Amino acid sequence: MSKYTVAGLVSWLFSGLLVGFQAIAVFMKMEDKMVWKSLTLVDFLDEGHLTWLDGISRGAFYTIIHFIVTMPLYLLLFFIGVQFFIMNRLTTPK
Repeated sequence: MSKYTVAGLVSWLFSGLLVGFQAIAVFMKMEDKMVWKSLTLVDFLDEGHLTWLDGISRGAFYTIIHFIVTMPLYLLLFFIGVQFFIMNRLTTPK
């Protein structure tokens, strides 16, 4: 297996673990209704690390970056894994 395949599998593993732990956290709450809270990069990074987003003009680039930063983390890890598999396919000689 190549390094891209391993990185893709690890990314998918962490994505699955994150979904599993979030599901367990939902079921462990003693409240009457269950609420799924999706973790994002904004939850993990300090506000100081994201101030550069305010300096970007409001265009397509800002929209894309804002979408990536506020995307649920398990989906971000899943799509990063897909990108690693695509990179593996493109770099593997036929």
